[in-house]
Amino acid sequence: MAVVAMPILLTFLFAAIDLGRVVFLGAEAGTAAHAVCRRVAARPASASSPDELREAAVEAAPSLAGEGLDLSIDVDVGDVEECSFAYRLYDDEADSFLSRTIRTRTRPVEASVAVRGRYLTPLGTLLSKGADGAAFSCSAQARGVVDETAEET
Repeated sequence: MAVVAMPILLTFLFAAIDLGRVVFLGAEAGTAAHAVCRRVAARPASASSPDELREAAVEAAPSLAGEGLDLSIDVDVGDVEECSFAYRLYDDEADSFLSRTIRTRTRPVEASVAVRGRYLTPLGTLLSKGADGAAFSCSAQARGVVDETAEET
């Protein structure tokens, strides 16, 4: 009985290990993408420094710095978008509303993080067609904006 059950139990165990790792690293890629997007939104000049972006990703998701994992980060900062709207303030002395026009300038930011790694068990290698480079890949994207200015006119 144990001879029949052992291969089945090992198969389930190996599948749980590989699938759990892929799901976990996919979630970590999402965390890293949000961290990179926040870093670029806070300091737009850092978008040109791959080391600073990698540092932000690994700081938010330390497991992405693991051995055998390849982390790639891509950031796209868009063109300036201008928007104006009316802002109303109540003036107690005049007993009326004052209207001011506010102009804002923003830049859209999109951060993409991709993680590529090898399976840990023979089952993962087998299911990926037995290739020498049996690997998985997870990716995540995050979007935000860089606030350029807010001026009164």
